[in-house]
Amino acid sequence: MSRPPAPLPARLRHRSFTVDEALALGVSERRLRAADLRAPHRGVRVSLGVEWTPLVALQCALLAGPEGAVGTGAHAVVALGLPAPFGAPDPTTAEPVLALPRGTRAPRRSGFAVRPARLHPQTRTCRVRGVLLLSPEDLWAQRCGELDEESAVAPGDAVLRVLRNDLAAMRAALERLPVEARATARRVLDQVRHEVCSPVETRLRLLLARAGVPEASHFAAALPREGRADVWPDLQWDSVRVAVEVDGPHHGEDEQHERDIRRRRRTEHHGWTQVVVSSREVMRQPDDVVRWVSDELRRAGLRW
Repeated sequence: MSRPPAPLPARLRHRSFTVDEALALGVSERRLRAADLRAPHRGVRVSLGVEWTPLVALQCALLAGPEGAVGTGAHAVVALGLPAPFGAPDPTTAEPVLALPRGTRAPRRSGFAVRPARLHPQTRTCRVRGVLLLSPEDLWAQRCGELDEESAVAPGDAVLRVLRNDLAAMRAALERLPVEARATARRVLDQVRHEVCSPVETRLRLLLARAGVPEASHFAAALPREGRADVWPDLQWDSVRVAVEVDGPHHGEDEQHERDIRRRRRTEHHGWTQVVVSSREVMRQPDDVVRWVSDELRRAGLRW
């Protein structure tokens, strides 16, 4: 009967590490070949007990990558908590992506992908659990060249919210892109709004804008009560007192359903008309949703 492998040093049990680091801590070469370790790249190991997440995949790639490399791509999107495009595949099924400083050569055989464009010297970075990633604004700017415009607006909304409406930081990130990529990114930034709280809300407001509907205000305290907001609509048109709510799947739960009923009563009490659409309808019946909202706005007196 084979004996179980010896425990790893405590500092290596819950993260990825290099073979050289383990050898320096007294771990034997035989131990580093044990079946309880994953070897995602040459010279890199991680315990099978560590969940294989996009962040861990990037951490492993960075250990194997050239000095100065930074995590980017779909893995970094997940690690930073930004929305991925609708229908995007699980990033763990693809190679992680690294961005390299100027003057750095990509290794020939690596197990990770490398962005062709090298990093601008002033590119901003951040760390998530010690893993070096592009800053949210620089990651978003890069993604503008890889996604269609609608898919790039939703993460832009999320980044601007993280930055507390610091448009200057996002504009600066655009200026760090290659010249040929900036025009597309600027068009996307023009459509970004920090008050939007989900990709489905982003999609709805873009659908309405493309249909010519005047832009709503977003996340404003339309219905105050005792000095605070009583109802916070997803979209609202103050001039005609119409509010739109997008209900996700959780709205079918009993407690949430009761809160929704109370919210609708308060909205009506304040003299507003509330239009409720589901996230499924926004995604699968966009023309119908645009018609429903447009008809209600016209009935309320909005003209365009």
